[in-house]
Amino acid sequence: MDIIPAVDLIGGRAVRLRQGKKSEQTTYFDDPVVPALDFTRTGVRYIHVVDLDGAFSGKPKNLEIVRRIVNAVDPQVCIELGGGIRTIEDIERALELGVDRVVLGTSVFTDPSFLRKAVRAFGSERIIVGLDARGGKVAIRGWEEVTDRDATEIAREAASRGAARLIYTDIAADGMLGGPNLDALRMIAACGLTVIASGGIASLDHVREVAALEPLGVEAMIIGKALYEGRINLGEAIEAARSG
Repeated sequence: MDIIPAVDLIGGRAVRLRQGKKSEQTTYFDDPVVPALDFTRTGVRYIHVVDLDGAFSGKPKNLEIVRRIVNAVDPQVCIELGGGIRTIEDIERALELGVDRVVLGTSVFTDPSFLRKAVRAFGSERIIVGLDARGGKVAIRGWEEVTDRDATEIAREAASRGAARLIYTDIAADGMLGGPNLDALRMIAACGLTVIASGGIASLDHVREVAALEPLGVEAMIIGKALYEGRINLGEAIEAARSG
């Protein structure tokens, strides 16, 4: 199972938010290329980049920073990008920068036909559904709006529209370092998509707990704050995830 470190961007800096709240922001690096390079030296295969300015505004805002990250890291490392990507043109611009996989969130909910169009145009391996939930209900527009739709319902719809992979983030756990929502991951994994877990992973025990879900279809986990604050050593986490 892969460990995917996260680089979240606001104003061109690498930051983390608690539960997605802009008022709960901590800046860790003025230059996001620095942590990205550190992560690649540890042997990761993927880096998860989130344009939080884009997520809040509805349009990508940090593409120049993304370009610098793509150009700086080892070409063998895949970059996945989310945040404000809501049109076919947005996807094209991201891929032209050298991004390997694009994460679609709000657009999947607000335009049911968009996901099918994106998968048809770019292939299911380049498109990831970003499903963020609070209390089991889908949240959109940078997590600022919680809908009345169940996450499992949206996951099944995404599978029916051609998606192959989904990032599931439990908002209540994100940035809180209290552990992942394993029950929610199990329910999402039963919906027919390969799942990447996100939110709350803050110890090697948490890593092992998520790794144990691999037989259910959970293929990787995203870790952010715990890496930046030194609660998890990335090399040890990679080893723990691979050994189960």
